[in-house]
Amino acid sequence: MLKLAGSIAVTSLVITYPLLVYMAITHGVSWVFPLVFAIIFFRRFLAGGKVAPLYALIAVVLCAGAFFMQNISAKMIPVFIFSSLFCLFFSTLRSERPMIERFARLDFPELPPGIPEYCRKVTYVWTAFFAANIFTCTALALLADNDIWALYTGLISYLLLGALMLFEYIWRRLRYPWLETLPFKQSMMNMIKNGHTVWNSK
Repeated sequence: MLKLAGSIAVTSLVITYPLLVYMAITHGVSWVFPLVFAIIFFRRFLAGGKVAPLYALIAVVLCAGAFFMQNISAKMIPVFIFSSLFCLFFSTLRSERPMIERFARLDFPELPPGIPEYCRKVTYVWTAFFAANIFTCTALALLADNDIWALYTGLISYLLLGALMLFEYIWRRLRYPWLETLPFKQSMMNMIKNGHTVWNSK
């Protein structure tokens, strides 16, 4: 229960982060957020896993950023988040169960033949999505003004993420009409409730 509460708290911070950073920049206290996220990434490093060294590197960079180039460092945090997600998803492509299959098994522990292969393809799609966001968020942090950065990282990127999830759900229903599929809302609730077991898997 404590781990679940912690995962929900971190997720809430990540979702609201762009708005909070935008407000912090306008009030001259943007240095707070690199330190906060440095702690989060350092805790992920202590938890171990295949991408633990990346978490340690990000934590060090954010700590330095809290003292030098505070605004840029704060605006680069989405880049670090998408980079960690990219590495996490990419690393599972070399394992027996890619990331999307692990999420699928939250709903159905036993998957029908052909579905694991489909999950691997979807994992590739999500990996490419995160890679595209790394590039976009880096460009916006370095070149765009604060309003455009906040619009993309705080709204558009989430809309794109939700659209991709919904599109995959609809495509799965069309591609495998025989496959038992939970309602979209219930599937999302299962992910929120039990997804931390997948994120924390080694």
